[in-house]
Amino acid sequence: MARGRWYLPGMLYTGILEVPLRGIRKKVRDLALKNNLFPLLDLCCGPGTQAGLLGRPESAVLGLDINLNMLKYAASRRPGLPFLCADAARTPFRPGTFRGIVISFALHEKETEFRARLLGEAKNILAPGGGIVLVDFERPWDRASRRAYLYVSAIERLAGRSHFRNGRDFFERGGLGPLLKENDLREVERQDIAAGTCAVVLAVPRKTGDLSPPHGIS
Repeated sequence: MARGRWYLPGMLYTGILEVPLRGIRKKVRDLALKNNLFPLLDLCCGPGTQAGLLGRPESAVLGLDINLNMLKYAASRRPGLPFLCADAARTPFRPGTFRGIVISFALHEKETEFRARLLGEAKNILAPGGGIVLVDFERPWDRASRRAYLYVSAIERLAGRSHFRNGRDFFERGGLGPLLKENDLREVERQDIAAGTCAVVLAVPRKTGDLSPPHGIS
């Protein structure tokens, strides 16, 4: 019975969101592998699908989330992959710990102030020459993207009132692109997907310069 209290939400999350996002998860994996963004931290990792896709015997991957129940579900699906329950905006890591950080569909659901704190923490624990892979929504700009937005909006409503409200605010502010500029992050590579409704972006802090060349990719 105790298992069911955390197992069912994780299953619902996976069934509704993770299965349709498999293609996007693979794009994130490919970016991380191409640029050798390891050791890597998956911030706000949820049920651990992305962390599991990134994890390899020769790679150091850690998933972090504040939702303990979701992490229990993640650990049950991926034995051996480390997960940590902590605040993504106040992690226990020293500056420069990770070469790569992933933040996937986590920014739009947060309040404005928390988005800035989350990105600030990501920049703090990112090693010089490292990169942050971000996945999130963009403001609809044409007929196709507006149609796609209707589908996205319907799913967002299922997540609850505060989630939907924060998501609306995220769209009204312009989406992922403007948020990165506001937080001193420079795009290195971008892949627009889902009719331009969302994007996979590899970014670096403006103050630390460019992404360093990858080493040790097999």
